[in-house]
Amino acid sequence: MDVILLLLIFFLFGSNFVLKSGVEVDLPLSNSVLPSAEDAHIITLISDDSSEFYFNDERVDLEGLESQLDQAILRSKQVILLGDKTINYGTVMEISQAVLRKGFEVSFATQQEGS
Repeated sequence: MDVILLLLIFFLFGSNFVLKSGVEVDLPLSNSVLPSAEDAHIITLISDDSSEFYFNDERVDLEGLESQLDQAILRSKQVILLGDKTINYGTVMEISQAVLRKGFEVSFATQQEGS
């Protein structure tokens, strides 16, 4: 019974510290810590010249994002933005405003300094 409890605690705490996306980005540095977001949707902004990005590992544009957000809010109201540090700030704001208009809470993922 003790082993099961220890495994349960390990997976509960361990799962909160892992944020996965199928796309690799170079996150900006920060001292802040991202809150727990088990069911959060992930928007990944990559540094290329297209106006497309990823929503839960599916490539979309801004119009496609807005239609997917209507259905996604039923699962979770949390969205984490993973943006490469070379992304244009205007693009980040445009996408975050679209997400906020749909009633989501937005968090910005960063890499901890020194890691």
